[in-house]
Amino acid sequence: MSYKNSFPAKVVWTVIRVWVGWQWVTAGWEKITGANSAVWVGSQAGAAMGGFLKGAMAKTVGLHPDVQAWYGWFIQNVVMPNAKVWSYIISYGELLAGVGLILGFLTVPALIAAALMNLNYLLAGTVSTNPVLLALEIMLLFVGPPVWYFGLDRVFGPRWRDWRGTRVRT
Repeated sequence: MSYKNSFPAKVVWTVIRVWVGWQWVTAGWEKITGANSAVWVGSQAGAAMGGFLKGAMAKTVGLHPDVQAWYGWFIQNVVMPNAKVWSYIISYGELLAGVGLILGFLTVPALIAAALMNLNYLLAGTVSTNPVLLALEIMLLFVGPPVWYFGLDRVFGPRWRDWRGTRVRT
């Protein structure tokens, strides 16, 4: 048995997974129900997203910009015109990724979604906790089954089938 499959290691990976999930739940919950929820998912949805994106666009200038030109193009041409839609996607995506990680339910998709969100926040020039969370999410993805040993995936995973009709390994 390898160290990552030992019982203490499974507990440690679970604690890390739940902590990362909690970070996402609190971020999403604040956007959906907090004092500024109107600018994320309410009557003024997209306003907070627009401010964030304008800040990111301001970081695309200079000799060594915080936001690369190609990502600035993506922000300006894909995200900004659809800021309201992206605002809902981010708010509820953060909440759902967090719930999935806390419960250990659809853990791999939740980790991938969380990692993609962290990567995009970093590409948009926001450091904060994003590098730490991204590193932990990547580690959790590489560890595999011990991460969801204490979670709903361990219960439901063996019952699900992949597209070929064979059992999904847990």
